[in-house]
Amino acid sequence: MSELIKITNLRKTYDGKRYVLDGLNFSIGKGEIKTIFGASGCGKSTFLNIVGLLDNYTSGEYLFCETNINPKRLNDYYKYRAQDIGFIFQSYFLIDSLSVNDNILMPFLYNEIDLSGSVKKTVDKLLDSFDMLSLKNKKVSLLSGGERQRVAIMRAIIKEPKLIIADEPTGNLDESNTELVVKAFKDIAEKGTAVIVVTHNKFLSFGTDTTYTLRGGKLYNE
Repeated sequence: MSELIKITNLRKTYDGKRYVLDGLNFSIGKGEIKTIFGASGCGKSTFLNIVGLLDNYTSGEYLFCETNINPKRLNDYYKYRAQDIGFIFQSYFLIDSLSVNDNILMPFLYNEIDLSGSVKKTVDKLLDSFDMLSLKNKKVSLLSGGERQRVAIMRAIIKEPKLIIADEPTGNLDESNTELVVKAFKDIAEKGTAVIVVTHNKFLSFGTDTTYTLRGGKLYNE
């Protein structure tokens, strides 16, 4: 299995003294699902931001699609963020004034992709799989927290990116909707997308290939 990401001896400090990440190693291949557990404040979000090219790192090596990521030139990798990475944030980051449908389509708009009939059919199919087809034209500001979470997940997976980064993706979902998310991750992984899930809930496995615990700035294989 070819590696999509390979991280070696990664270190990150904000003040030059305490390392949030300290000699961390990680890799993930196409179609793999890996879950990372960790207590609040252990550096999970910092790790995800670095993997998602939203934050730099202090030292070490990060290869994304065999490209050596220069932490001082993150703006050079805009296309990776826009085209190859799907983000699922704890805070959703939806546009409240837009409908469910339009929020899901946002990744296509940023990439100037033609919204043909096939794309719209894909959206409808995805909405149906998450039991939200009837809410397609509803403004997201009127949705419940669990519904907003599902919209954020659909927005991330609609373009079938190379990598999904999910930060507590089921934090506001009940058991039945959590099962829908797990199935969605498995389905997209079968198509070759790598999925990284970060959670504090050790009862959720997300059909993962490997689980880790982040502590002391390092990842430990469980």
